[in-house]
Amino acid sequence: MNKNFNNYFKGKKILTFFAHPDDETLAAGGTLKKLNSLNCEIYVAIPNTGINSRNYISEEKRAEMLADLRIDTNNALTLLGIESQNIFFGEFSDNAIDKHCLLDLIHWLEQIIKKVKPDVIFTHHRYCTNIDHQYCHQASIVACRPDISSHIDILCGEVPSSTGYLKPTSWEPNLFIEISQEDLDSKVQSMLSYKGESRPDPHPRSPEVLKALAKVRGSESGYYFAEAFMINKSFL
Repeated sequence: MNKNFNNYFKGKKILTFFAHPDDETLAAGGTLKKLNSLNCEIYVAIPNTGINSRNYISEEKRAEMLADLRIDTNNALTLLGIESQNIFFGEFSDNAIDKHCLLDLIHWLEQIIKKVKPDVIFTHHRYCTNIDHQYCHQASIVACRPDISSHIDILCGEVPSSTGYLKPTSWEPNLFIEISQEDLDSKVQSMLSYKGESRPDPHPRSPEVLKALAKVRGSESGYYFAEAFMINKSFL
């Protein structure tokens, strides 16, 4: 295992704050799987269920879909070694989070931070195409503002099928985390557990493209496989 990775993450509390179920897997699934070997406590906060904005379905159907989605999420994250009691679900509007006050999202995240007390947060890239992703990034910056008793590192990940669509993306990763074949396989299987989100090749969320992206990020950093991030801020 990379010594720098071990020194940085060992024993830390990790919180992922990505907008929708599956975003955390797409952006950092291999890394999250790897973190389990370092006795990290991993928590997942998902503010948008991906269902609440679907006005064409009945309340009964909505409740059924939400229950199924939470089962899929638990199954997917179990494959990454994350316990179900460490998952926080919100009820913000999917792809319309801007109709909520940003402060509401900040307060929701602050309550989780107060409970979890994370050392590191993984979240979205600032210029990700999806408005929900942008709100999560902004909320993270405010909720994690440093003071004398709080210094939370923020690492921003890429979400295939979203991060690269807004051109220019301003996506310039400066942190590459090596992942193993096993980590990558777990990421792919986790994504496949999201039955309504995984897509066939050549879609960016297909197993084939996720594997190809890990190979590309690995080639950029001298590894066989890697996931890429941008460091928003880090404290030593």
